[in-house]
Amino acid sequence: MGPDGAPVPRRVTNALLLATLLALVLSGLLGWALPQGSAVSLFQLHRALGLALLVLIGWKTGIVLPSLRRRLGRDSSTYWGCIAASALLATVVLGLAWTLNIISFDLFWGYSPMNVHVALGIGLLPFVGWHAWIRRRPNRASAPVVSRRTALRLGVVALAGAAGWTAVEPLAGLWNAMRLPSGSKQAASFSANDYPAEIWLFDSVPSIEAETWRLRVGERQLTLDDLLRHPRREVQAVLDCTSGWWTEQVWSGVSLVEILNTYARVGHAVTVTSVTGHRIEFPLADVRNALLATHVGDEVLSPGHGYPVRLVVPGRRGYQWVKWVAEISVS
Repeated sequence: MGPDGAPVPRRVTNALLLATLLALVLSGLLGWALPQGSAVSLFQLHRALGLALLVLIGWKTGIVLPSLRRRLGRDSSTYWGCIAASALLATVVLGLAWTLNIISFDLFWGYSPMNVHVALGIGLLPFVGWHAWIRRRPNRASAPVVSRRTALRLGVVALAGAAGWTAVEPLAGLWNAMRLPSGSKQAASFSANDYPAEIWLFDSVPSIEAETWRLRVGERQLTLDDLLRHPRREVQAVLDCTSGWWTEQVWSGVSLVEILNTYARVGHAVTVTSVTGHRIEFPLADVRNALLATHVGDEVLSPGHGYPVRLVVPGRRGYQWVKWVAEISVS
């Protein structure tokens, strides 16, 4: 309680919601960006934070309901608050339903539930930040922010998140939610071109003719025949898509390192660019086992899967496996 007997300050709740949501977004995005072996602890933290957020939503609901009844219909900002609260709850529910295998990666209007989960989480940040700012009550800055009761509730939130995570993880296994540490679920492994075909954000599948396609490497322009003259390699690797599915396939093509050693100067970083403009930069050490794939299984890559050449980088997320490769540069 505050010195005047007021309830736990709302600014504490708002600040906690903002901090937890920010931590969720950062842990999710870093989990996407880092090599998969380095991101396991981030995925575990993300799930625990999600359950802590669910507890915070319940706490916040108890605070706002009395004032909501008084202000609804007289203050237009309450409608925006209700929309943001609904979106926040939907984000948590989608994540929990995904973990418990209640929903899968089926696409709705081109997007999976995980795409919606991520978009809602990122989109909510400015709304929660704005709400925390306007409710900060600067005229009460001298009052203690964290009382003994507030500190106790914070401990309850932390314990609830940890306890919830340890309970949900075994449940996911019991309900047959076969997942990678990232949360992705298996889709059509060892099926050649029959696994899901998705594209990066607003890209579209380009129409590419093998006769006119060129791969720029340094100052050289390679044709598909030039590329295929190099020794053929096979790699069995898992493609883990950020839409929430993974597939294990046998990929074949040409070693990226061999192409770099043959046509490019020595450097510390490699940038691979698609004909769509999508590009990813890697430290050279991270692409030692990378492949410029032309086949999956015993089939030529389909257009949706990157024909004529896509990058295969074991241990990296799917959006980093650049499709329709057009240029490789070293810096």
